[in-house]
Amino acid sequence: MATACVCPDATQGVRTCAPDGAGWEPCACAPPASPAPTPAAPPSSATARGTKIAECNELIAVINQGVQNVERREAESDGQVGSGDLRAMADVLDKAAADAARVALTTPELQRFSEEYRAMAKETARATRDLATAVDADDAEGSSVAQTAVERAIQKEDPLVDRINEFCQAH
Repeated sequence: MATACVCPDATQGVRTCAPDGAGWEPCACAPPASPAPTPAAPPSSATARGTKIAECNELIAVINQGVQNVERREAESDGQVGSGDLRAMADVLDKAAADAARVALTTPELQRFSEEYRAMAKETARATRDLATAVDADDAEGSSVAQTAVERAIQKEDPLVDRINEFCQAH
């Protein structure tokens, strides 16, 4: 499995899953096309760009770790998902939201993306817990409503990740 990452020069690189499956390899960035020096940007612009890149990388790393934790939790359930598994998944989602909240961001756009991600993760966790409650109560209608809420919350993730990647890859 591979995922996009932002390189120090603001180009897109690729991060692959570690051979043991327990993490990610460092971002693989293409070497510069030529060794010619680039014109110096004004210090404030360079600092802002460097801050943006660092913050993008940190937020993306936290989001990717959250995705890995969710995928790991799903794999542990072996396809047999009970209410306990659903509650454990909701806990993983809450942790992902909390981890994203701890990322110190100064870039306004990234602050908004982080807020959206946290809201999406919390909404998914809440709907997942509702599904667990409905499963415990053997409530078919409640399960259906909760499952729809889970799916609706999850559908927000891909467009959000696309917007984060687009912002982080822009120069």
